[in-house]
Amino acid sequence: MRLVEHNAERFVKRIVAGPRNAGRLILAPDAADDVVRLARVMRSWPDDGSTRAVLARTNRELLVPVIVAVDNGWRFRAPDIALPIEDPRLDVLLARARQNQAGPPLVALGRLRVLLRQDEAANPAADPDEVTPGDLATSLLGWAPAYASLDALGAAIASWRTRLNALRTDDAPLTLATAHGTKGLEWDHVLVLADGFPGRRSITDAAEPERALEEERRLAYVAWTRARRSLTLLYDPEAPSRFLAEAFDSDELVPVSRGRAA
Repeated sequence: MRLVEHNAERFVKRIVAGPRNAGRLILAPDAADDVVRLARVMRSWPDDGSTRAVLARTNRELLVPVIVAVDNGWRFRAPDIALPIEDPRLDVLLARARQNQAGPPLVALGRLRVLLRQDEAANPAADPDEVTPGDLATSLLGWAPAYASLDALGAAIASWRTRLNALRTDDAPLTLATAHGTKGLEWDHVLVLADGFPGRRSITDAAEPERALEEERRLAYVAWTRARRSLTLLYDPEAPSRFLAEAFDSDELVPVSRGRAA
């Protein structure tokens, strides 16, 4: 409640946990690589058939949890997430890079990305959130160092797609979702990627920034209240988000993971 108390437009109410509710709030400051820190939290959940969810501000932030789930062989549901590796344009870009290959994959893909970025600069996309061919070429460049050839990279992408199709199911115990649309839903264990709240663009692009900020607080509150047994707030200890600073005292946000009664 300390978070939404900062909103001027709100209904004043007091929420008290029931006598049988013994949930835990876990503040998890972690400055490690996103894949490492997410896997650390997700592996800590008990393997007892409980339901779990990773909640974020945007679909883009959920790409890393998908990678963690696939790498660990965890079944998950993420109906609204479009993954770059599923994009058929990757195959077109790989074919184009093969036709113009001169040197190792990094060289061929690097040249291709330069050409694509030049074209996109001259003809920018109408939607700034659109995944462009240049973005996909950047993804390919990020994957390429582990492979000796473009054919090996293409085979790895095909293998990853196969694993993804096997693990992405509608009845999985792990849900990956944005905070939008989760109102009224609950899971036993919830991990919130707290660094994404508030959404910067939603405030900077708003006609009324203060009202937009209050809506962002309500959205974060929805995400934070979806857990039945444990809520983990994952964040960078060097730069806790504004909402974490509003909801917790500075000594509670020290860079050491701790749990406290919810």
